[in-house]
Amino acid sequence: MASVRAMSLTSERRWWARVGLIAAVGAAVRLAFVFGVARYDGPLGDQLYYSAQALTNARGRWFEQPFVTGAPAADHPPITAALLTPITRLAESTGSFVTAQRLMMIVIGLLGLVTVALLARRIAGPRVGLIAAAITAVYANVWVNDGLLMAEGPTFVLVATATLVAVDYRQRPSTSRAALLGSLVGIMALTRGELGLTVLLALALVAATNRSDRSGTARRVVVLVVSTVIVLAPWVVWNRARFDDSVFLSTNDGLTLAGANCDRAYYDDVGSWDISCAYDVEVPAGADASVSSSVWRAAGLEYWSTHLGRYPVVAAARVARVTSLGYLGSVIEAGEAEGRPSWVTVLGVVQFWALVPLAAIGFRSIGDRALRLALLAFWPIVLITAVVANAYVRFRIPAEVGLVVLASVGVATLSERRGCSCASA
Repeated sequence: MASVRAMSLTSERRWWARVGLIAAVGAAVRLAFVFGVARYDGPLGDQLYYSAQALTNARGRWFEQPFVTGAPAADHPPITAALLTPITRLAESTGSFVTAQRLMMIVIGLLGLVTVALLARRIAGPRVGLIAAAITAVYANVWVNDGLLMAEGPTFVLVATATLVAVDYRQRPSTSRAALLGSLVGIMALTRGELGLTVLLALALVAATNRSDRSGTARRVVVLVVSTVIVLAPWVVWNRARFDDSVFLSTNDGLTLAGANCDRAYYDDVGSWDISCAYDVEVPAGADASVSSSVWRAAGLEYWSTHLGRYPVVAAARVARVTSLGYLGSVIEAGEAEGRPSWVTVLGVVQFWALVPLAAIGFRSIGDRALRLALLAFWPIVLITAVVANAYVRFRIPAEVGLVVLASVGVATLSERRGCSCASA
């Protein structure tokens, strides 16, 4: 018995050592991007808000507008800026706080690499875990986020963690795991607002697991919902108190809808998103961010309602964009406006379509239907976000977790088949 335990401990240590080596490669890729490509680039697009908000927080003005002194800010949900705040406070005096923020994002990204490795190991064994770590280390659609100051890096970690907890719950349902899953749903919503829809997936999981125990299931459903609400409540209540109009997760929904529903997005560059469409809408003088958001939201919805005949074409274009099936030139331009070099976008497209057939093989190789569904669970949220609001490829990041794991299973399956063929020969 002692020798078996020693062998198991040795195997565990060896696995972690290999994950560490793969993470070192992933760190080298991300550091090369930060110092070799992005170091002298200022924050662009949403990066500007996250970076400036973290700096404002570090100076003691928590979630005030970085560019309007004293005004409340909730341009995006708070988690990403909050994560960047401590390192910003430490590095501000050096004058290189943006680089420090990017290094913090790399740390978060490497945590995501490890978490995906654990998820893949849990689903298909240690070897598949190592393959998943290796793919994550070099997959451009993942590592580029770790060199930029946006919400996608934390989102990747959280989705991988939530999926791991969901798999654990499916195999060993308990009240504590339901509470943890609900808390993670709340944290994800505070990172990217659309991930609040994950609560529906979590509720479906809890309701479908161990249905013979009706009272236990009901209790866990309640615990999941309450845990989610407890996490969200402080931010939501604070926003309701400090803005003129109702604000829940962020004031970004109005800007998003206005930019998604206008002539440029419907007829010129079909399926795109254009911030200038929102800025073309007249906003009352002196309006705070919540009022501006309400005006933009109304304008966007009005445009959508009066152009319903055109909307199916726009929605199809957005699905093509978010799945890298078309509009590559426009997608490249959008990426460059956010700090993503064109070659990174092209590399991401090539790698994505190399992973898709591997993921299909992996999907067929996993016998447990619930596990397969768990790895595809975030695709509906990604597609809903694309057709309703914005089809930037980075918004696909929640679905990339399952893609990486399924592709890892696919690689392992092909390797085993090749080994069997060689042995037969």
